[in-house]
Amino acid sequence: MTFPARDEDGFGPDDAARLTGVSRETMARVDSYLATLDAWRERINLIGPGEGRHLWRRHVLDSLQLIEQISFDDLAIADLGSGAGFPGLVIACAMAERPGASVTLVEKSPRKSEFLTAAIKESGLPARVLNVRIEDAPRQKFDLVTARALAPLPKLLGYAYQWLKPSGKALLMKGRDTAAELAEARRAWSFEISERPSLSSPEGRVLRLSSIEPRRA
Repeated sequence: MTFPARDEDGFGPDDAARLTGVSRETMARVDSYLATLDAWRERINLIGPGEGRHLWRRHVLDSLQLIEQISFDDLAIADLGSGAGFPGLVIACAMAERPGASVTLVEKSPRKSEFLTAAIKESGLPARVLNVRIEDAPRQKFDLVTARALAPLPKLLGYAYQWLKPSGKALLMKGRDTAAELAEARRAWSFEISERPSLSSPEGRVLRLSSIEPRRA
């Protein structure tokens, strides 16, 4: 694998595992997934050419931090706008240790969907790919929805509402504008929320939302 073994600041896979408490087996699957990403990234635009300098903190740790917030009864997980596989494929690397859990990767790009399918096969992950637009939600609803760098929160809650069971939850990763996005979202949506600082960025927040419902006029 041509990705650096550690980030330019020295942060590496052992640090990501220590901060999140995931198993060695999970990290081995993450390594396998990253090898597939490395093999494909020059064929299609998956991540920027300089992202290897902070791969472990900005992408792997950023994704792994969600694992402890996924309940054991959250078996059906949908990752919206999966792209290069962060956080969806990283979550699937951990969910391989939870019987009955599966991750559905939702990606509209045929080429990126092809990559995601290859990564699932190479790493033996409990996941599948839906090559559809996020707006085209299937009849099947999910226990948990995840999304990273996808859309402003008001729009993102509309997506989550379409994909979630009534009892479902959303784990959403937001940045410096979280407070403003929450204020705007509350004008159109009602929801319960807890939030915490991101492990990967001092400006980032991890939002856990439930009871998502559109406000009635």
